[in-house]
Amino acid sequence: MRFALIATGAAALVAIPMAIGMTGPQMSPDQFVSAVRCTAFEVATQPKAETGEARMLLNSEALRQPAATVQQARAEASQIARQAVISESTEDGAMLSQERAAACAGAQLAGFGAADDAA
Repeated sequence: MRFALIATGAAALVAIPMAIGMTGPQMSPDQFVSAVRCTAFEVATQPKAETGEARMLLNSEALRQPAATVQQARAEASQIARQAVISESTEDGAMLSQERAAACAGAQLAGFGAADDAA
């Protein structure tokens, strides 16, 4: 009986914040697109960067965002990936790095991406 009470209490401590967090978007549409762009540039410019956590958070946030916002973010991420594949010169790499810095600066202002740049 005591175990059931402890287990129920522990489940409530985990489930309540998750349920509250699922009620609506945590980011504005602009913040979401900016964070996706930052992560896409991070993957394009630093293939060995650990972006798993950021991608997981963005996928979770995508479930809360309007479909049009998610579609826009996916289109921009795809365009960044194509741009990275097509890039052949060091000038292209420098341009991607500059665009990454600009995209991630916007994402940091939105409160996202600071942990990625610290790594």
